[in-house]
Amino acid sequence: MFHLNKELAKNFGASDPYEALKAKEGNIYRQVKGRKTFQFVLNGKSYFAKLHSGIGWREIFKNLTQLKFPIIGARNEWEAVHRLQELNIATMNIVAYGERGWNPASRESFIITEELSETISLEDYCKDWKSSPPPERTRRKLIEQVASIASALHKNNVCHRDFYLCHFLLHPESEPFPKLSLIDLHRALISKNLARRWIVKDIAGLFYSAKQIGLSNRDLLRFMRHYHSRDLRSAVTDHKKFWVDVKQRSDAMFKKLGPAV
Repeated sequence: MFHLNKELAKNFGASDPYEALKAKEGNIYRQVKGRKTFQFVLNGKSYFAKLHSGIGWREIFKNLTQLKFPIIGARNEWEAVHRLQELNIATMNIVAYGERGWNPASRESFIITEELSETISLEDYCKDWKSSPPPERTRRKLIEQVASIASALHKNNVCHRDFYLCHFLLHPESEPFPKLSLIDLHRALISKNLARRWIVKDIAGLFYSAKQIGLSNRDLLRFMRHYHSRDLRSAVTDHKKFWVDVKQRSDAMFKKLGPAV
């Protein structure tokens, strides 16, 4: 099964898209067992490609015994991107997708997205906030926007599963400010009834990644209020156990992993 836009279809011609991508040169961003992510340029346009070559039965069984969802190919990200687009959450634009093979342990697949140019990750944008605080309006708007995106995901039973500042891309020149695009969705979970633990994990990961950027208690309370779309008292008191669990998990991550930025 293949989905290619006109430009890529013309470039690949009659060749096998899998073999063409394997042979294409580019800047490798990540390469782990069963997956390679790289950037390449075609006709003056920049793209990112992820090639999945299968993770093997051992890895699948390992994930299952640890009660984790094994990611066996690009279909997960393909579905997640389309779900975010349905929810009007800015994300990547897919220009090609394909998969082949019936065996889930060795199934090959790929996904290609356009590069989101002229953007900066929130991790990089916020890393100096502690020593050089941004204008209050900028800080407030970004917190509200991130909270709104998180809320929209979780209310619609979507969990990112790598929910860190580095996966939010800011379009600095956007009008109105800010526009954020959420990326790296290959582990995203879409469920009919998203379990609370997945939501706690997402928000704890976000708080962990923001732990060293100088956020105040007022900033965190603002996030809580906008996440629940309720007045502050209700957001805090009605969901007290949730936020206690988020803090405990975030603190545990910090103790285990150290600063994220």
